[in-house]
Amino acid sequence: IINPVAGLGGSVALKGSDDMALHALALGAKPKANARAQTALKVLLPYKDDITVYTVNGQMGEQSAVALGFPVEKSYQTPNENTQGKDTELAVEAMLKQQVDIIMFAGGDGTARNIATAVENFALKNGSQQVPVLGIPAGCKIHSGVYAITPTAAGRVVELMVTKQLVTLTEGDVMDIDESLFRQGVVKAKRFGEMQIPSELRYVQAVKSGGKESDELVLQDIAETVIDNIREHDDNLFIIGSGSTTAFLMAELSLDNT
Repeated sequence: IINPVAGLGGSVALKGSDDMALHALALGAKPKANARAQTALKVLLPYKDDITVYTVNGQMGEQSAVALGFPVEKSYQTPNENTQGKDTELAVEAMLKQQVDIIMFAGGDGTARNIATAVENFALKNGSQQVPVLGIPAGCKIHSGVYAITPTAAGRVVELMVTKQLVTLTEGDVMDIDESLFRQGVVKAKRFGEMQIPSELRYVQAVKSGGKESDELVLQDIAETVIDNIREHDDNLFIIGSGSTTAFLMAELSLDNT
């Protein structure tokens, strides 16, 4: 399952894509979720004769799987091109009825929430165990512990399952942040549930703890450690990334940053 608008907001500095997809496209954002899903699926090409991809029409999965030559069964048909979170939930329900072995999805934390809602509701309704899931990172924000560290890593995890090298499952937390607050520089993450994921520490992300970034003492310790390192290597070039933690560091250094 691919959220075709995942990650659009990040490339045009909107700090998220929730309710911002059309605005992001107007600003020139280019969809990348399908390309990242294909990167994951390419790892599985040597096994495509042993795999059937159950998916959604168009950009929600069918196009990418067909383009790579996988056998495809369409589980769900979206009513129109402007897909919504509800389409993701209905697609999950349809796939679970077809007894798939794992649900892979490309998106961000909002997509993970949709997947978790559908998986939990199906399990409760049918008195069944949850089917394992695995996220292909494609969103602006990834706080949930249900994603592989890269699209290629997602493919590697499923490859281990296909070749019967991986059988252990664990629980991964589904997290999301309030994007309206995030755009004001406040990181506030909330736990929305958990899902079964393949337990492969080399390839699967840990939960990112949103909210710790606002802890003044923790930030101070981080900043002091990094500043000491910079002073010890003052002939080196340091590249500082984005985020509220690094914003605090730059303020401590009295340097301008975006």
